Amino acid sequence: MVCAHLSIEQIIDLESYPIDRPEHAEYRVLLERGRESLEQSALFALPQFLRPEIVPRMAAELEQLLPRSTRYECPRNAYTYVETDNDWPREHPRNLMHPCAYNQVLNFQIPNDSALRQVYYWQPLTDFLRILCGYDSFHRSDCPHLALSAKIAGAGDTDGWHYDSNDVVFSLLLQAPEAGGRFEYAPFIRSETEENYEAVASLYRDPRRHARRPSMAPGDLTVFKGDLSMHRVTPVEGERRRIVALFCYDRNPGTTFDQWYIEELEQGLPGNAV
Repeated sequence: MVCAHLSIEQIIDLESYPIDRPEHAEYRVLLERGRESLEQSALFALPQFLRPEIVPRMAAELEQLLPRSTRYECPRNAYTYVETDNDWPREHPRNLMHPCAYNQVLNFQIPNDSALRQVYYWQPLTDFLRILCGYDSFHRSDCPHLALSAKIAGAGDTDGWHYDSNDVVFSLLLQAPEAGGRFEYAPFIRSETEENYEAVASLYRDPRRHARRPSMAPGDLTVFKGDLSMHRVTPVEGERRRIVALFCYDRNPGTTFDQWYIEELEQGLPGNAV
């Protein structure tokens, strides 16, 4: 395989990020900085977490799997569940639909000896993320489809406004497009008790004014609290695709995703599309 037979030191910059050495002073600094950033801005980025020479190889490995990936292309509501017979006006944020289109390489399609899987299964990373997020229990997902996956977005593809169903998302940007494909978000625009629809409507109307656009480069690891922070990826422009890997964890061991969602993913696999 493209990235086989590499040590973890050849993949992750452990000099800059000594996450395998809890006794190291920089380890504690990373935790403090990360917790503060997540609390204040809902996002913590570790720039050039991956060594620059390995990033293009990891991206190429995933791009080779594009013909076998699942395709998702359907307008989507930003909220997980919306009753079709609700009393909100048609233009209410709860009822608006947003374009969404991308390919996704699923866990079972990623080679067992890939560098990406090696990073995901590296226990010191799991331990560091657990401590960073303040969880007592933290486990890699057992889902054969989505424990480890990658979204690949080509020209015109976008991931419209939405909240995440899980409280924290962990991602690795592996390839940036020539233009577009910008991650935009509004940190903590809602709370556990208040949806703040007026602010969401303002965000939809004028994202240039109300959304943040953090700088992201290939090789960056990002920890993002997306359950209360509305976010999107703008349409990709140009021939170079945007590739981002997603790591799925849960506080409970042995978790998988709902079967209805897996069946929806499988509908987009080559040969299955309706």
